[in-house]
Amino acid sequence: MTVRTSHLRLALIALGAAVLYNVWYFALRPAPRLPGKTTAESPLLAVPAISPTAPAVLDPLAVPVPQRVEVSAPISFARDPFLFDDESRRTAVPAVPPTNPADPVVRSILYSPDRRLAIIDGRIVGIGEQIGRYTVSEIDRDAVVFTTAAGARLRVSVHDGPEKGQAR
Repeated sequence: MTVRTSHLRLALIALGAAVLYNVWYFALRPAPRLPGKTTAESPLLAVPAISPTAPAVLDPLAVPVPQRVEVSAPISFARDPFLFDDESRRTAVPAVPPTNPADPVVRSILYSPDRRLAIIDGRIVGIGEQIGRYTVSEIDRDAVVFTTAAGARLRVSVHDGPEKGQAR
């Protein structure tokens, strides 16, 4: 970006004008004259003169009792400040029938003579662990065998989806 000398001159003239105006307005301008009393003579608040012998105007027993505030109740407001006039937080939730949970998906098997693990649905699991409604009963080199609480067995190969798993 290049700055032209004409733009620089114009900016410096505007800055100088702003400085001169502020110096005149805040330091050199004569104070405005108010009709009547001067500022030093007028009180800040209009307080009626009270003599020590004057009777009290307000009877303490005539003061109404303040409204009772229930501290344990949740705070309720007349309207939600975060909503527009036509918006509402009350939304109808459609009734969705419960779906059967999906069968597990085996992504990888870590197989060695002393240790057998599998990555199932993003979790590292071993034999005997619970995955949804299934329990891991066996981990082979290329598949994982699951059992349900009813005793049904499901064999899922690596990278096969639940629909491709072969039941035993």
